[in-house]
Amino acid sequence: MTVTLQDVSMITALPIEGKPLCMGTDSEGWRQQMEALIGMSPQEPEVEDGGKKYRLPAGAPFTWIAANFAHCPEDADDEVIQRYARVYMWYVISRTIFADGTGKNAPWMWLKALTVFDNNFSWGSVVLAYLYRQVINC
Repeated sequence: MTVTLQDVSMITALPIEGKPLCMGTDSEGWRQQMEALIGMSPQEPEVEDGGKKYRLPAGAPFTWIAANFAHCPEDADDEVIQRYARVYMWYVISRTIFADGTGKNAPWMWLKALTVFDNNFSWGSVVLAYLYRQVINC
């Protein structure tokens, strides 16, 4: 038994027809791109352990998102409202349908996918592909 595209559509109500969501997963320069999209990015962690650098995920900790975007200002203009809406959607999809094993970070690639609000992507296909990829990596 397996999860099918029709199952994803019926359970999540996400569209399964539309354009494929194709984007690069290259994370080079992600902090600068994040600042362009939402106005800020998490601070780069300081190097510890005698200069040994650990591989860090490209994205933001959920705690950072909550601390910086919990409440949209009441006097916000349309641009700020869209920024907060984009971050909120990024937070929700990273916590639910595109959750990773750590449960600590919102991956950069999902924020990048939310750059166009009026898209016609087949999000159901993306969810199913991501689910299969996560199952294979277990």
